[in-house]
Amino acid sequence: MTVQVDIVTLSVLVIVIIFAATLLPMIWQWKKTGKEADALLSELRRELVPTLKDVREITERINRASVKIEKGSGHAENLFESLDEIVGSVRQISHSFRYDACHLAENAAFLITGLRAAIKVFSKETQDKGV
Repeated sequence: MTVQVDIVTLSVLVIVIIFAATLLPMIWQWKKTGKEADALLSELRRELVPTLKDVREITERINRASVKIEKGSGHAENLFESLDEIVGSVRQISHSFRYDACHLAENAAFLITGLRAAIKVFSKETQDKGV
């Protein structure tokens, strides 16, 4: 029976040694990882607070800029409407000018043609009377 107790004791001792051999490095690594995690968290806390302040400032600036843009877009809309009216007026004037210029050219052409015909008629009458 002592041999069986010695074998059981030896088996338990081997199991404890195996667990110790695997658990001790694992516990040591966990401790090291925990320290590194604490260092990382403290660094993040130090950097996160100023970053959050910067983000808040940027957000406020963006909000102010968007309000100004909304106000400016109303002015720009009025400006574009005015420009559209100006462009329409210029188009009307241009169309009228082209239309009037065409009519003026037609009238001038008719006048010149009429004058030529009248000159030919008068010159023919004077030649007929003079001969």
